Parts: sequence; C-alpha cells; structure tokens
Amino acid sequence: MPKKTGLNTEINIGGIKDVDILLFTKHLSVILKSGLTLIEGLELVREQSKGKMKKMIIAIYEKVSAGRTFYEALSGYKRYFSPIYLNMIKSGELSGTLEANLERLGQQLAKSYELKKKIKSAMIYPMLVFIAVFGLGMAVALFVLPQIIPLFMVLDIDLPVTTRALIAVAKIMEKWGIFIAVGSVIGGIFIFWILRRDFIKPFTHRVILKLPVIKNLSLKINLERFCHTFGSLLESGLTVDEGIRITAQATENRVYRKKILSLLPQIEAGTSLSESVSKYPKLFPLIVSRMIEVGEKTGNLDSTLKYLSSFYSKEIDDSTKNLSTIVEPVLLIIIGLVVGLVAIAILGPIYEITGNLRN
Repeated sequence: MPKKTGLNTEINIGGIKDVDILLFTKHLSVILKSGLTLIEGLELVREQSKGKMKKMIIAIYEKVSAGRTFYEALSGYKRYFSPIYLNMIKSGELSGTLEANLERLGQQLAKSYELKKKIKSAMIYPMLVFIAVFGLGMAVALFVLPQIIPLFMVLDIDLPVTTRALIAVAKIMEKWGIFIAVGSVIGGIFIFWILRRDFIKPFTHRVILKLPVIKNLSLKINLERFCHTFGSLLESGLTVDEGIRITAQATENRVYRKKILSLLPQIEAGTSLSESVSKYPKLFPLIVSRMIEVGEKTGNLDSTLKYLSSFYSKEIDDSTKNLSTIVEPVLLIIIGLVVGLVAIAILGPIYEITGNLRN
C-alpha cells in the first residue's frame, strides 16, 4: 500500500486511461520476456505506476500472490480490461503463452490508441470551425443586429425579402437572444449526453454508416478493428467460433456487432466464414470475403486477417488526412453563404436609399 513519510503523503489523482492499460501491458510483456515471474513482473510494474492505476495493480498483485490466476485477478476490473484482453490472458495462461499473448495485446492496444488519436485529430479542425462560426453568429445576432436594424425600421422604402427576414431574426434575438444562446449550449450538452446512451446507439450507429464522407471512414474503422481483433484472437489459440463471439462483444458499432453475432450460428452449422460474411456485402466488401476464403484454404486465416487489418489501417490514415481537405471547402461555402446573405440584407436598402437621393 502507499507509504506515508512525515508530511509527504502519496495522493491518488486522476482516473485510469487507455494509455495506462497500454503501458501496463507492454511493460509486463517485456518483463516476462526477460525471464522474471508474473508476481515479480507485477511488483516491478506496480513501482512504476501512480494514482488509481497503482492502486489497481496492488490489488491484482495481492490476488495473484494469494494463488489466483492472472485472468481471475483481472476479471474484477472488466471496466478497464475488455473481453478480448481477458480471454487472451486466459488462453495464454492455459497454453503457456502468456508472454506472447501480452505482446500481441500490447500491439493491439497501441494500434487502437493510435487509431483513436487519428480520428480525434481529424475531427478537431471541423469542430473548431463550427464552434467559431456558431459563436460569431450568436455575437452578431445579439450585439450587432439590434444596433443596425432600427435604422431600416424607419425607412420609407420597400425592404428586400432578405432584409425583412433579418429584421425578424433581430427582433427574436433582441427579445429572446440570451435564452436562445443558453438554450443552444444546454441543448448541445444534452445531445452529446443522449448520444452516449446505449438505447440510442443502434440508431446513431446505423446513421453513421449512411452519412456521406463519414460512412466510408466508419466502414474502414470497423473492418480494421474486426480483422485485427479476430486475427489476434486466432493467433492466441482461440477457435473461430470463440473468436467470433469475443470479437462481437468487443465491437462498438451495434450494426456490426449484430451482424458478427449472426455469423456464429452459420459457422456452427458448418458454413465457412468467408461464405457467411459474403452475405453482408455492404458491411464486408468483396475483398474481405475473398481474402478470408484464401486464408481458410491455406490455413493461415490469422495472418490473412492481420494483412487485411494493415490494409485498412493505411486506408484510415489516408482518409483521416483527406477529411479536413474535404470538409474545409464545405464549411467555407456555408460561411460564405451566410455572410453573403447578411451583407445583401444590410447593404441592399442602403444602395436603394443612395440611389433615390441621386435621383
């Protein structure tokens, strides 16, 4: 347990992040490869950890020291260790390949972590532009329009449609602007919250797979995860049906999870995996079913899946790099249209007034 020395007390701050589990797995893999025992490895990793991660490793160390298996010790923390992780640890302990399985898990976690970073990086720019435009629009509506619009209200001219629409918006914002701004922020938070609820995910995941631009990236991400996860499980010694079951449990997209689970009864009935996935061409393109068929015939299904995983990983790299390039012109066009309409609505009556004065 953490030691206290005088006034210095070890404080547990922060939570357990994906990168903490990644480092724990990689460090333990290296330690076991060096010839030390699991208990010695856990003791060393414990000394290098901090906060809640250290507290969890201490509890795991104590359970293993008391005679529990590593799998049993980790099973008490399913919030941090996925079904894939636990089953690969269990398989490694039973087959004596724990060291190799930890290495595979480290590679898989590293790949998953990098993928999440790429997706987040690709979405940062569009989100920042959207927030900036929304903030600018609210500022103009709340502070600029109420100062300009009264001028047009007293003019004895026939105002254009755009100006009349702008006046209507200005009146609404003048009366309800603060409530609309606060409501928009609360609404955004509520939408973000509800989209994370389980009951809405089957719908949102289906929508994501149909959205222009986004659907291709989502398809590649799900295929990369399917191939890498399933390939790693087969490589660790699990059977095809066990691998399919665990892969389905670990799949986040509910549409893919449902289809992967539907493969199980087909495989148990004697249908080949390649034939089963070929029934869902929208989710599993022809290249996937054909490559799986080659892997089944040659007896190298795990290697084939790893190749497909690398293929889709490169495709994701290209797609995330191009996402900003695709989204930027669309955002600029939208901004240009909004600015243009506001400019026409404000400048139109002014030009009409100056024209009348010259006449």
